[in-house]
Formats: sequence, C-alpha cells, structure tokens
Amino acid sequence: MEKYKFKVDKPNKLLKFLSIALQQYSYSTLQQANRNKDILVNGKREKSNVCLQKGDVVEIYLNQTKKLNKYEVYYQDDNIIVFNKRRGIEVCDGEFNILTDYQNLNLKIYAIHRLDRNTSGLVVFAKSIKVKNELLKIFKAHQVKKYYYAIVKRREIEAEGTFSDFLQKDAKNSIVKIYNKKINGASPIQTQYKVLKNNDKLSLVEVVISSGKTHQIRAQLAYHGMPILGDEKYGDAKFNKLLKENKQLLQAYKIEFLVNENSFLKYLNNLKLELDCEFKVF
Repeated sequence: MEKYKFKVDKPNKLLKFLSIALQQYSYSTLQQANRNKDILVNGKREKSNVCLQKGDVVEIYLNQTKKLNKYEVYYQDDNIIVFNKRRGIEVCDGEFNILTDYQNLNLKIYAIHRLDRNTSGLVVFAKSIKVKNELLKIFKAHQVKKYYYAIVKRREIEAEGTFSDFLQKDAKNSIVKIYNKKINGASPIQTQYKVLKNNDKLSLVEVVISSGKTHQIRAQLAYHGMPILGDEKYGDAKFNKLLKENKQLLQAYKIEFLVNENSFLKYLNNLKLELDCEFKVF
C-alpha cells in the first residue's frame, strides 16, 4: 500500500484536488479510497467529498493499480510543484507534455528547467511568475543540486571524479559537442560522477550537476568513453542494439535545494526530494 501526503494550496473539492495531485491513478480508484475511508483530512478520516481549505493536510492510502505511467505530482506547496516524469514525456513541447496537460486543468504553472523526453525523474515548476523569476535566479546561482542515475557502458576509470570540459551547442543539427579546451561559443561545464555498481558490460553511475546545459550529461559521459545505454544521439549504436535498448537510461532521481537567507523561498533550504533507482539492470 502506498501513502501520499499533500498540503492544500487553495480551496477545492477533496476528490478534484486528489485527481490533480495523483493523475497516475484513475478517478474511480480515488472514489473507492474515499468510500473505504482511506483518506484523512487534518488527521481525521473522510468518506465524503468535502471542501478543502488552504493549509489543510490530506493523506491517502492506495493499493490500486496505477492508471497511466505518464507523470505524478511528487511534491508541492504554495509556491512550487515537482513532478516525477516518465520516459517518453516532454516537459513543455511535443504532442504530450506536462505543461499543457496540467494547464488544461485550468492551473497555471511555469517550467523552471527541462528534462529530455526520454530522461525520467524530478522536474520543478513554479506556481506564479514571481516564484518563477526567483527560482530561475536560484538555479542560475547554483543553489540547486541535481543528481542523476545513469546506466553506462563500462569503462575502467577512477571510482569517482569530475569531468571538466567545454560544451558548444549546434542548434542547426540539434546536438552539442564537447571539447577539452576553450573554443569560440563553448561554455565551461563540470559533471561529477561516482561509479556505484559494475557488471561485465555496464556501470551504474551517479552524476551530480549544479547547473545544466543542453544534453550535458549525455554528451559529456559519451565523450569520456561512458555512453549512456540506449542513447541514440550520443551513445554507442552497436552496443544499444546488442543490449536491445533504444531509450537512454538516465533518471533525475534527486534534487537538493541550497537556498540562501536573502530569498523569500529560503524555507526550501535543505529540502531534498529523492526517488528510488528505476533501473533493474543489476
């Protein structure tokens, strides 16, 4: 049985609030939980579709099969909402994406950063323009650390270290290129890595970045001989085919906020949001 806990950010009906917060479950599943008294509002069991007020705390226990494996609300408060995005889903663009899908529910949100379509994991949105502008400053000031799991082609390398290179974006061909020295139009990048597990062909690697350029992790790991399994743009095509994987095994599994005292979002300081590793290779 899974337990979810949410703080209400504005008045709403109980089931409507949960259907927005838990879109990976069907509405009938939420109704059944309501009938079974598996929903608590401010610590009290509820069996009716009550009206929630801002600040109410809702807890729900679910053991039903999830609906669509698209994305789910992982954390939210009055200012931000963090989704757990599945592979194959866009953040802002494409035929299906979180931004427009969520706004179809008449809720305005603003993307703060991106994940590639076939990268899964945590992605942050703001609930207002004011919060969006502040979060963009926080991200730019490297006050957010982003942690990833990647399954890569095994290479004999130090167990942990930092890659420091330069990244140049080739917008015409929708790719980026990595160089070991400064060239015109290239930005400095740093990626920390730690090898967590190995088998005869693959490694599970933790990657940490405080800021991120387009395709930084995918391109930089490939440049250093550790292409991500399933990456069709920067990876090893023969290796992907051998292991029958055509979507990169890259997961944004943890976000850590390091917000300073000058920000009105300082309450986020030391907030850590973390997912379990979704890869079952080892």
